[in-house]
Amino acid sequence: MERTRTRNLLTAAVALSALAVGYSVVVAPEPAEAHGAFTYPASRTYACFQDATGGTSGGALAPTNPACADALAEGGDYAYWNWFGNLIGNSAGRHREFVADGELCGPTPQFSAFNAARDDWPSTPLQANTTVEFHHNAWAAHPGTFFTYVTKSGWNPNQPLDWDDLELVDTAVNPPLRSGGVAGAEYYWDVDLPNRSGRHVVYSVWERSDSPEAFYNCSDVVFSGGNGQPDPTDPPEPTDPPEPTDPPEPTDPPTDPPADEYCTAEYRVLNEWSGGFQAEVELTAGEDGVDGWMVDWVFANGQTISSLWNGTVVNHGSHHEVRNLPHNSLLGPGQSTSFGFTANHPGGVNIVPLPDCGPA
Repeated sequence: MERTRTRNLLTAAVALSALAVGYSVVVAPEPAEAHGAFTYPASRTYACFQDATGGTSGGALAPTNPACADALAEGGDYAYWNWFGNLIGNSAGRHREFVADGELCGPTPQFSAFNAARDDWPSTPLQANTTVEFHHNAWAAHPGTFFTYVTKSGWNPNQPLDWDDLELVDTAVNPPLRSGGVAGAEYYWDVDLPNRSGRHVVYSVWERSDSPEAFYNCSDVVFSGGNGQPDPTDPPEPTDPPEPTDPPEPTDPPTDPPADEYCTAEYRVLNEWSGGFQAEVELTAGEDGVDGWMVDWVFANGQTISSLWNGTVVNHGSHHEVRNLPHNSLLGPGQSTSFGFTANHPGGVNIVPLPDCGPA
């Protein structure tokens, strides 16, 4: 059973102040843009982050769930602190090209540990054949479409998740946005759940319409109240046998997605002192050059930026986004630019984050 609905957008605007070229300082408690994942049913990354912090969303990471503990040991802590950033920056709607079978839950190296095929990931109970309000965390409003899939009847959680295992059950275009969700602002909309029983995956693709960026997330669920059988359908009308046709012309095999990224970013700590440090981020354009850029990362140890130059910065808690200024927005293929900042650090290990670079 597949239902596709289109909903109206409850708009929410976030204004970013323009800064003068040169030395600029903005550390605003404003939402960063276009990051998120399901909080209900909880995405695999969000559920593991909550498990690892005991539901406090802070402190040391100490997961008790075996699958989450193994993911932390295999992939490190980046995907935990950046649970809302499971994305590909340039897929531009070509999801099957960029996300391979078996890698749907973690299509990039930082999140690949969450692809493990096992039946002990944290799960959300759902009632089959009902209508349920889903909640998708959002740092700020962005136009786009949410595609929601559910694994087909008979799917085995101990086998790698492939695209052919999924059934599209809902399409939400620009759903409404509200504040006050469990992890901040959230999108919300109703989803008609299919007839399923037992453990399954709800798979989501958030495809932005103002950017080639898309987010990919798995939510582990356990259905009750269903019989696990496909929904009944009317028998097809008899038809005449098809006319014989010539065999199709051979076609070229599909090409691999572009290997080169829009841009890359390298983070370096230049100097440290008691209670603070200075850092620099150098970004390099991909083979097509750059027309506007954004670098984002998550601080894991309470670091806070006090001043920044050659860019504008907004933050939502530990998550920071830096965008270009007019004078450094355009870069030719392979060209680089950089921005720097000073930051406060409360103590302990100053863990170096892994920045992502993409279109502004």
